[in-house]
Amino acid sequence: MKDQKETLLSWLNDEYSREKGQVQVLENHVKDAEGQPDVHRKLAEHLELTRRHADMVEQCVARLGGSTSSLKTAMGTVAGFFQGRSTGAAPDELVKNALSDYAAEHFEIACYRALITGARALGIQEVAQICEQILRDEEDMARWLESRLPMTVQTYLGQEVSAGNFSGGTTTGTTRL
Repeated sequence: MKDQKETLLSWLNDEYSREKGQVQVLENHVKDAEGQPDVHRKLAEHLELTRRHADMVEQCVARLGGSTSSLKTAMGTVAGFFQGRSTGAAPDELVKNALSDYAAEHFEIACYRALITGARALGIQEVAQICEQILRDEEDMARWLESRLPMTVQTYLGQEVSAGNFSGGTTTGTTRL
């Protein structure tokens, strides 16, 4: 059981570092979305939730008698810093941010499902319940991003067409992503 508990602690540390890295990403994406009030507001809300998620995961680690890994946290933060700025020079930055955020949410959903399964298997219900709460937030954000993605793409393409920057052919219908 000790090795299994250490494995769960390691996984929680991984998720803590991911949440801390995601804070960096979302801080940049919130700034990028300043021209779109509804997107800006939703991303700012999720940024605050992400900070809270990191705290909640850190508390899970502490409840199991562990501590967060400084190395993993630093690596997650540095990765988040660069990921958050990776689309900055792209003219379609908001589309790329939306794709990145959507993928990140689904990865987090998978991670939290694994953490819930692991915690339950080890009989650590409190950790499972905390992860379930976080999972609901991640699923809500993923659904919002999915519903918003077509509009984000259409808005970008519409701006490009209006500005005369669209070099593609004409379309006779819409394509679903």
